[in-house]
Amino acid sequence: MNSNNKKFVKAYYRFGSKLKAKLKGIIDNWKIIPFILKRKKFNFNPVFIIGCGRSGTSILGNTLALHKSICYLHERRDLWHKAYPELDIWSGKYKNPLLYVDEKHYDVSKTKKLRNIFFKEQVAGNCKVLLEKLPINSFRLKFLKACFPEAKYIYLHRNGLEVAESISKKIPISWYGKKNIKWNLLTAYGNENGLTYSNAELASDLHKGIFEWRLSMEQSEAFFKTLSKEKFICISYKDLIENSFNTLSAIFNFLQLDTTEIFLKKLSATLERKNRKIDQIDDKITWKIGGDMLLQSLTK
Repeated sequence: MNSNNKKFVKAYYRFGSKLKAKLKGIIDNWKIIPFILKRKKFNFNPVFIIGCGRSGTSILGNTLALHKSICYLHERRDLWHKAYPELDIWSGKYKNPLLYVDEKHYDVSKTKKLRNIFFKEQVAGNCKVLLEKLPINSFRLKFLKACFPEAKYIYLHRNGLEVAESISKKIPISWYGKKNIKWNLLTAYGNENGLTYSNAELASDLHKGIFEWRLSMEQSEAFFKTLSKEKFICISYKDLIENSFNTLSAIFNFLQLDTTEIFLKKLSATLERKNRKIDQIDDKITWKIGGDMLLQSLTK
């Protein structure tokens, strides 16, 4: 491709990105109208799917979103960044982005804006439940609780070996953001919390995946041990796939949403394992990084 063609392609995609952004802005502005007219008829009801990336959170979210009373936000980072731009750990637009945040990072005005943004999505969707999924929230659970005290959680966990392999396949496709921002923040966070490994030990994508999985799981496990049982439901990827009907039924009961046997069977029929099962690995570094939590995950 000659230089003129390259310039044309770059200009084309730049124009396309700007057009998409403008259209998105127009759509978001139009949501203000139904929000103003109908917001008094709704109770803000946020529910967060929590789980390390590649744990099956997308499959779960997309499945639950088929219920007519659920408005689903699938990794809408843009909504978070409108209120808290410092949470953008992917684009490189923010100078000092934050991976981990807790109640100390709570800001009254920013949170008011964030809650308004989310509630607007629920009202515009004419739904009883606002379901949100963003895997990085595993590192922001105390922050979520501060911003959304009424929230409920669906905690999805998966065999660490399967998660690590899945992450390793995504790493070459900008998994860690521009200039590996997210990875640098993960390793810095690990160092601060006593999980330090050499460059050699974290050289392979599989080892990076198991490292991210362990950090995410430690945050989630610690948080849900402190939370009232009425506030969350804990499910495994294995049960979601192999015992779909009962698992989905339990989730909808937890959300207090009506379903029928026909509806649950229809949803269950769409759930199947897309990647191979992994329950053992002959690699000392993987076991070292995963720790006892990795062994425990293989039995759940």
